[in-house]
Amino acid sequence: MKKLFVMLTAAALVCGANQAVFAQADPGLVAKFLDEAKAAKDGQLGTIASELTGKVQAFGASLGANDAIKVKLDDMLKSLTGGKDSAALTSAYDLVKGAKFTPDQMGLAKQVGNLASAYVVQKNFASLEGANTDVATIVSSLREGKLTACVPPLKNVASNTHLTDGQKQLITTVADKYAPGWQKAKGAVDAIKKLPGF
Repeated sequence: MKKLFVMLTAAALVCGANQAVFAQADPGLVAKFLDEAKAAKDGQLGTIASELTGKVQAFGASLGANDAIKVKLDDMLKSLTGGKDSAALTSAYDLVKGAKFTPDQMGLAKQVGNLASAYVVQKNFASLEGANTDVATIVSSLREGKLTACVPPLKNVASNTHLTDGQKQLITTVADKYAPGWQKAKGAVDAIKKLPGF
């Protein structure tokens, strides 16, 4: 009887360990991402990275064995550490596509996307000339989940004349996620401004 109990306990531990492995993002990727973020000159990046990896781990733990989501989480972290921020955002935003999550899991997936966006915005736009206040508002709004507050500053940053082509692509990706249709509205306003008398 004692042998049977030991064998069942060992089997339960092995199954539980495997489930945790399947659910979580690669610990090596998490550590590499955190180390890189904390080594950056911008102290905000380390803080945001810690928040992001905490949500990634909570999200992974809530899913159990889900290889498809683990791959997306790993891809996001690989892209962030490899300087492929646009690809990282795509992976983060794709977490909710076609998935059947509980409300709590959906909330965690959205928080992962918001924090990945905040990280990318902070990393790529914190030193953008004339955009310090807007960038700070975007980042804090995304971190707090107050998405409507980040829409006006996103539009401001997207129309900043000092953007590089890479920055234009990144801010457009973020703006399209949180303010869909913003480019049409901007085009309409620009067209009105060109009319005589405006």
